[in-house]
Amino acid sequence: MAGKGSEEFSFGNGTARKGLPKIQTTSSQKKENGICHDDSTPPVRAQTIDELHSLQKKKSAPTTPIQGTQGAFANLSEEEREKQQLQSISASLASLTRETGPRLVRGDPARKAETPKHSAAVQHYFSPTISVSDSSLKFTHILYNLSPAELYEQAIKYEQGSFITASGALATLSGAKTGRSPRDKRVVKDETTKDELWWGKGSPNIEMDEHTFLVNRERAVDYLNSLDKVFVNDQFLNWDPQNRIKVRIVSARAYHSLFMHNMCIRPTPEELENFGTPDFTIYNAGQFPCNRYTHYMTSSTSIDLNLARREMVILGTQYAGEMKKGLFSVMHYLMPKRQILSLHSGCNMGKDGDVALFFGLSGIVSSDHGYDLLLTCANNTCLLTPSLNILLYIF
Repeated sequence: MAGKGSEEFSFGNGTARKGLPKIQTTSSQKKENGICHDDSTPPVRAQTIDELHSLQKKKSAPTTPIQGTQGAFANLSEEEREKQQLQSISASLASLTRETGPRLVRGDPARKAETPKHSAAVQHYFSPTISVSDSSLKFTHILYNLSPAELYEQAIKYEQGSFITASGALATLSGAKTGRSPRDKRVVKDETTKDELWWGKGSPNIEMDEHTFLVNRERAVDYLNSLDKVFVNDQFLNWDPQNRIKVRIVSARAYHSLFMHNMCIRPTPEELENFGTPDFTIYNAGQFPCNRYTHYMTSSTSIDLNLARREMVILGTQYAGEMKKGLFSVMHYLMPKRQILSLHSGCNMGKDGDVALFFGLSGIVSSDHGYDLLLTCANNTCLLTPSLNILLYIF
């Protein structure tokens, strides 16, 4: 998407910065091997993939400062904190035409034989009173920010065709769609986006109206609420704390949850306690098709982005890359409004601090591999291949 105009797009309370400190390299104290590094943090050294994965687990904590006890869940007991987190997720999953969100409980239903001690359902006073639905009579189990090991277990047990490869990666099936469906992607055209996005001939932005988006959102939410369990990822985009946004991904498959676990910045436990309401939410109901009789639908697949509501809906495709590209679209819309040029590229930095950028298809010179930071050093250069969690800044 291409944005025009200077109006601030208010994800969170961050304000734009005109520049970031330039990376400095040490010239007077060179290492014996001559490899350069970013002196703002300890250098990353990994000789094998296993060592890299081990370092990722230790180094993946983001740098958002915790502001004392002013967070959303500060000074609460563990039980109250969990209840408020469930209430926040229930609000995300609430139908727009009912008074309450779904009844939620943490944990795998296969391991919870008894009724939970506490659950969450959120009242929505702006909605009309409608008779109770079947989904409100059941619990939906929330698998919240699971670890890769737990997601592997969920995929192997419950997602047919999933297995672990010789290299340790999870191989799985994405259904009929083995790639993105750009002709089925829609963006809501409203009073703001009609002047700020590129529309018409030659544009990748295909419009839809607000009502149609809400129809598809309702369909996705109803599907997710009908399941015994859903996966929820609360994570961040953008390493820069002042321009970071909070994202929530609600999905039906461990494969999708694991993919986004790799693509986004993982909060620390302290940051999760203060996560609060997300700035952007993805409803991935990709196993369920859209209604072909709905306006603007051209197939059983629909990927819908609503920048005003800060929501994305996925129907009819299980290809995980739709979530990543949707968040790229959001960041490419948001960051230029903050005077930041966001790029999907690789970056090569020499020992003297000179930088070259590499652009190309995903998986070639830019990173779709899910690594938070893949650092390869050879011939006195460092190749940084970023995914969603890294943005390059041009001054």
